[in-house]
Amino acid sequence: MVESPTRSAQLAQVRSRVRAATPPQRTDLPAPELPVARVAVDIPLAHLDRLFDYVVPLHLHELAAPGGRVKVRFAGRDVDGFVVERVEQSDHPGALAALRRVVSSETVLHPQVLAVARMVADRYAGCLADVLRMAVPPRHARIEA
Repeated sequence: MVESPTRSAQLAQVRSRVRAATPPQRTDLPAPELPVARVAVDIPLAHLDRLFDYVVPLHLHELAAPGGRVKVRFAGRDVDGFVVERVEQSDHPGALAALRRVVSSETVLHPQVLAVARMVADRYAGCLADVLRMAVPPRHARIEA
């Protein structure tokens, strides 16, 4: 099948526009204080049983408190998590992804509950995500409002 000259010209125009396009620039600046959140991500896999660092965007600075529920991008999908702590710097050498959104700024994961959940997960060879799913009550939006 031979392409017509007009079809070839159209394809050339589309290709040149795609090549010239610049990726969208992120306008989310990091939070001015404690810009990194350590998040316990709800992924029940033993080899991922640790905290992950995320940048706290400026618009979520006030809402992203330790113990609150958040959504983060992990392995190409949005997953739930809990902000465990906020710190000045990350130990991760690469670029950090940003928190997607704060689901609830209510403190639902207290430090004592986290410590006990970590001990239970370690003692019984479980994942922290599995223990937290049972230890922290599910979200009730009407109660939080």
